[in-house]
Amino acid sequence: MNKEIFDQLPADEQPVAAKLNSAADNMKVPQDFQWKLETQLMDAYQNKSQPAKGWFTKLIAPAAWTLAAALGFVLLNWTIRSIIPSEQTPGSSSTAIPSESFESNVRQGKICEGPLALAHGFSVYVTNQDKTDFIELDESHAIGELRSFAWSADGQLAVVGNTTGTGNIFLWNPTDNSLSAVVPNSELGYLMDAAWSHDSKMLLAWSVQNNTVVYLMNSDGSAQKEIQLGMYISTAPQFVPGDQSIFFYGSNSSSFGLFEFSLDDSQIKTISNFVEDETGFAWSPDGSRLAYFEMNRVAGEARLVVEKFESGDKTSLATLPIPKGSGSSIPDVANLSWSQDGKFLVFEFGRSASDRAIYLANADGTGLVKLVDSAHAPTISSDGNCLAYISNKQAFLLDLKNTTATPLLIADLPAGRSTSDFRLDKLQWKP
Repeated sequence: MNKEIFDQLPADEQPVAAKLNSAADNMKVPQDFQWKLETQLMDAYQNKSQPAKGWFTKLIAPAAWTLAAALGFVLLNWTIRSIIPSEQTPGSSSTAIPSESFESNVRQGKICEGPLALAHGFSVYVTNQDKTDFIELDESHAIGELRSFAWSADGQLAVVGNTTGTGNIFLWNPTDNSLSAVVPNSELGYLMDAAWSHDSKMLLAWSVQNNTVVYLMNSDGSAQKEIQLGMYISTAPQFVPGDQSIFFYGSNSSSFGLFEFSLDDSQIKTISNFVEDETGFAWSPDGSRLAYFEMNRVAGEARLVVEKFESGDKTSLATLPIPKGSGSSIPDVANLSWSQDGKFLVFEFGRSASDRAIYLANADGTGLVKLVDSAHAPTISSDGNCLAYISNKQAFLLDLKNTTATPLLIADLPAGRSTSDFRLDKLQWKP
């Protein structure tokens, strides 16, 4: 407070003014507010010192002091409110807790847990613990090539390899990153791929030397059995729930498409003659639904169909345009797979690596969303938080809770043992 103003106050009122002045200094009251307060105090004092001319003038001084006190209370309250939020109290419900980033949660293993396997360049890899790099299996290259892999429902990783045309199947030991042969130096020929039964007790493999045959065996490689399909197959067959029959993409002289082969009586049933892609079909995790893409060249559309296994009821979830006409070159549908909770399907669609896009479809038929351009080999983590994919020779993770966020880079793709077509690239999370 200005000293001249202070000195003009009556002696009995100076202690109160001094206290107000000290409080203002401690609270760091803005100077312009102090000036306004001083002016109001002086006006009140002058009115008080003048002779009373009536009831109106007698009320001025008390009103002025009341106003000053009210202003002081408001100012004090405002100051306290402005200070308290910056002083956070442990355990207070109003304490702001910064949320951890998607990257931090991934790196710490809080989401998208477990290894992600990669097949690329005739080598197989798994991610390290914090998802920042790939660890090569058979780093010494004792096996000629590692072509593909398959996860079982209980978390076993089967790796398909070949050495000078002799097919091998190995199981990965995550403890020491070693491979143990369950089918060593077989006479099955050049093995292409393998698939697990739903109970994780059997393996199914096929060879390029004789692609009308599949090989059924126990998970330890014993009790091998050759099964004649009577049709040419182009990809690993998949067990039907119950493991009493298999589905495969195949062809003969009169037809092609998706077929079911009974392991009991060798009967073949046509599922759809409109399926044209080797990895364009997949079973839901609970085994109740089969999803596949039908290519309708007359209508000019690729249709995602989900069929209920027990009833045979079919639902079209989404469509994408394709060129019309039987002789037209149409885009591929590849790596169709389900989320672990059965709510979503993911796949890639396009001709070349540069024009492929990754799509996510709601399994209830409520929508189809393009997630990533120029990308392939999509797969959803078992907890549903991460979409892994390959783009421009790099592997990425996309936050499925925030698909517009910048994808997280895992690492550049390793060099591999030799150059291979991008269509042989495969990513898959441990279930």
